[in-house]
Amino acid sequence: MNVTKYKTKYLYLITLSYFILAFLNITFALLALVCMAVPFILLFKNREKTWCTNYCPRVDYFSLFRIFKTGFKIPKWFTDERLKKFVFQYFCINVFFIIMSTVMVSRGNFAPIDNIRFLIAFEIPGTLPQLWTPVELPAAIIHLSYRLYSIMFTSSVLGTLLAILFKPRTWCVVCPINTLSTGFLRSQKK
Repeated sequence: MNVTKYKTKYLYLITLSYFILAFLNITFALLALVCMAVPFILLFKNREKTWCTNYCPRVDYFSLFRIFKTGFKIPKWFTDERLKKFVFQYFCINVFFIIMSTVMVSRGNFAPIDNIRFLIAFEIPGTLPQLWTPVELPAAIIHLSYRLYSIMFTSSVLGTLLAILFKPRTWCVVCPINTLSTGFLRSQKK
């Protein structure tokens, strides 16, 4: 079976399911850890960007917006290495804050965050309904779940806007997974 043909049919459902499952229970947001690990497992195994070219569900999700043909060209500064590095560094800082704040919550030194944030700093008004709460989980798990959901939410919103304004895969230009994968492959060629 041709993976490329198959993948463009239904992988967007993974992205949509991720966000819908969080309405059921926020701990499903921990699946983001899988989304962050699998690209690198495939990268180390295949020595190519298998995730980005064949399996990334966001590519399919963003492709849904190809119906918007604005005609805008991607600005040259957007493809500049400095912007890619900035987005990657911002992502790393967010991951650092996610880890450290989760540790602080687990130690009881920090109040857990139980809401969605945009760009990890701006609180989205309202609460995410939790339709299923099977057991009471530690505050650190809830905090980590909301933090991961927030980072996935932010990148999805930004990617969707870029897909509508420019082209469906515009987010891929600055995606931290793509940037890190490209850097790894370049280092391997040297």
